[in-house]
Amino acid sequence: MLASLALQLLALSGSPALPPAGAAVPGSLLAQAQGPEEPPQNPPLPRKPGTGPEPAAPPAPPPSGGTPAPAGQAAAPAPAAATGAPAAAEPAPHPAPRQLSLLSGEALGGGSALLAEGGWSSIGLRWAQGVTAKDDLGLLADFDWAFTELRLGGLYRRALGRTGSFDVALRLTLSWYADLGSTWAHSGNLEDRGIELGPALQLSRHTAGGTLSMAFALPLVVTTRRGGGLLFSPNAAVAYEVPLYGDFTLGVQTGLGWRGGSGGAPLPGGRGELQLLLVGGYKIY
Repeated sequence: MLASLALQLLALSGSPALPPAGAAVPGSLLAQAQGPEEPPQNPPLPRKPGTGPEPAAPPAPPPSGGTPAPAGQAAAPAPAAATGAPAAAEPAPHPAPRQLSLLSGEALGGGSALLAEGGWSSIGLRWAQGVTAKDDLGLLADFDWAFTELRLGGLYRRALGRTGSFDVALRLTLSWYADLGSTWAHSGNLEDRGIELGPALQLSRHTAGGTLSMAFALPLVVTTRRGGGLLFSPNAAVAYEVPLYGDFTLGVQTGLGWRGGSGGAPLPGGRGELQLLLVGGYKIY
């Protein structure tokens, strides 16, 4: 009785009648209860070339433990250790300080240096200070023990530049000259006094082990004894200096020369001479 009453109520409300309990449910009723089926989605069609810009690729996920970069900002490059790239080469060390020499064709460049020399046939000491990048001023003391000649004075050197692989400088010395007149080595030697002017040209080049230097000098002494005279002694010398320890250098210098006097100057007949000296330098700063 209750079932027939429910069927009547459904009929009055316009809804389809439900089947009796235990009866099979028609498919039309199931479809009406579940609603309309959604149409199947078609897969995206392949894009033809030349029909427009490529679609933007989805952003790559950040590495594990990292934070994604803000929009419009490139991600920072990974360190060399993480990417496996070789580390940048370290800068080369600065070259060693230039070797200073009072025998070379280079100026001291504002530095200061000493030079001591001794051998056949003189001993001497020189000091110079760089006053500009190209100019040096200094003092000298020299004693030729074979001729017993003493020279005390000053020196000036100016760097002229380079010719080929050699540095070139002009050197000028001005000294008080005194010949003590000893004849133990040269019988024609005479006692005298005077002023010596010594222009010279110095050339040098750096080698793998040290500094090679050459000098061509034309010293001229104006003497005052026996009515005065001129003592002319041109000479040429070659020296080689090597670093010894710290700011010290050691080398050897050999030279050939000739000297002869006129008027009342010593050695009026003239004679050749040989020079062989050990030289030691010190870079003060």
